[in-house]
Amino acid sequence: MYTNGGGVMFLTLSSHKQLTKENLPEHASLESVMAHYIECIERGEEANPESYLDKFPEHASELKTFFRNHHWLDESDPEESPLAGKMVGSYQIEVELARGGMGVVYRARQQGLDRAVALKLISTGRLAGSEERQRFRIEAEATAGLQHPCIIPIYEVGSWEGNEFFSMPLIEGTTLQNYVTEDRLTDEQIAKTVLQITEAVAYAHQSGIIHRDLKPENILINHDGHPLLTDFGLAKWHRKGTTLTRTGQVLGSPHYMSPEQASGVTDATESTDIYSLGAILYALLTGSPPHPGNNMAEVLRSVLQDEPIRPRSIQRDISIELEKICLKAMSHNPVDRYLSANDLAEDLRRYIAGDPTIASNSGLMDRVARELRRDQHQGHFKKWGASLIAIGVIVCLSHLVMFLLNQWENPTWLSFWLPRAIMLAMITAVIIYARNGSLLPRSAAERPVYSIWIAYLLTLATVNLLAEISGQNAYNMFVIAAALSGFGFIAMSGHVWGGSALYGVAFLLVAIVSHFAPTYSPLLLGFTWLMSLSSLAIHYNRRDRRSIDPPTNTHSGGKI
Repeated sequence: MYTNGGGVMFLTLSSHKQLTKENLPEHASLESVMAHYIECIERGEEANPESYLDKFPEHASELKTFFRNHHWLDESDPEESPLAGKMVGSYQIEVELARGGMGVVYRARQQGLDRAVALKLISTGRLAGSEERQRFRIEAEATAGLQHPCIIPIYEVGSWEGNEFFSMPLIEGTTLQNYVTEDRLTDEQIAKTVLQITEAVAYAHQSGIIHRDLKPENILINHDGHPLLTDFGLAKWHRKGTTLTRTGQVLGSPHYMSPEQASGVTDATESTDIYSLGAILYALLTGSPPHPGNNMAEVLRSVLQDEPIRPRSIQRDISIELEKICLKAMSHNPVDRYLSANDLAEDLRRYIAGDPTIASNSGLMDRVARELRRDQHQGHFKKWGASLIAIGVIVCLSHLVMFLLNQWENPTWLSFWLPRAIMLAMITAVIIYARNGSLLPRSAAERPVYSIWIAYLLTLATVNLLAEISGQNAYNMFVIAAALSGFGFIAMSGHVWGGSALYGVAFLLVAIVSHFAPTYSPLLLGFTWLMSLSSLAIHYNRRDRRSIDPPTNTHSGGKI
């Protein structure tokens, strides 16, 4: 016995071997029906899901889920379309052209007008759930409202025997993916091609539609070489009731999706499509997508964490200006990308005309600024705000106590060692409390941070011990502690938030000042820790609020 994701119990086939097509009871249990279906499939007999739905309407909802799961898990080669030769409305199916996650596209001939068309039907037919049907309907209705020379129009939207469908012009050509793999375009031709696609996307944005699945396979090339945008199956439409994305859903093709789309945390905006346009430009320039991987998990990890290899590192003859346009569109942080698809299109026009581009102003300082803003694990630390402030207060007060005890000429163990031991114990208690009783790291995001600061503590303890043995001045340890703290924050900036490097620089400056003012070094170190951790807490609290209340999009299409 096993269960599917919805908790429905599946009986093993051995307990239903007596079932045959003839003796399956009319009011058989759900488990019996599912077992009978699987048994027929394994014997090589015909088992049409439609007949089961007709005979057992009381189990229709559960059976639809079962049949969809069974269909998706079947990895056998697809057979010839059973619809070939049939009439779907006024369309006679000729041959299957393509199959995707949302639908199947057929070549068909429209009766009456006697013209060849592309007919798209929802892939799961009567098995489709309400959300699938609504997505399919959104694609049809949204695309039907777009009138642009680089967007394939819709002829008709309808339903046939429970199957949603719509018809489109039949494009006898290829897809942009062939240009990627064949690497036959010059830089100027690539820029012109991407410009036409970008203008179509900008038009869709102005109409309130975000595509969310831009990739070379979704762009057809006609005989004249013009790109035509299609497949709005994952589009978001600015109309009440049409937004279907749930928090945490990852929709789109991983090689070309933006980091925020891959995370599934934030809602898709126009900036999502801009990133995908940059990724398409990248693929045309280099012959491969920006984020490689052997499976979806590897690709998604790369999208979320890695900067793509610079195109000129792969192809040295790529235009520097075009590379800059590509990388600006693909900036990890949405605020660093073009503000709109129109802005990207305008920069491509400047490049084609030989004029200076907006992206050409992206020099070393701009790169440094982007790195400082980069925050690749913000979701893991956004709840740490209060804990960071608490730790900062503990460190600051502990160093204030060290300063006062030493001013009162107490012994070293009482002035320094005891306050440090109490400080570490209190910090450990805060971490355990904040993490619900756990002290050790639980995620890939936390492990580098733990490694850095555990190494910091061990190194500092070793240096303090050696200084105590050799009779060094205790104030020298605060200089070393400040320098090590600077190292720790700078190292952390490469794993968490880039702005941490600024705190590292502040600690290095404190180390220098402490060398010339050793008496006040405990106060300087403690205060810098308090300010650094408080600023870090404010940063993550601000990020947390943004994730709850995303900013409103002010473009003409509105936030969708």
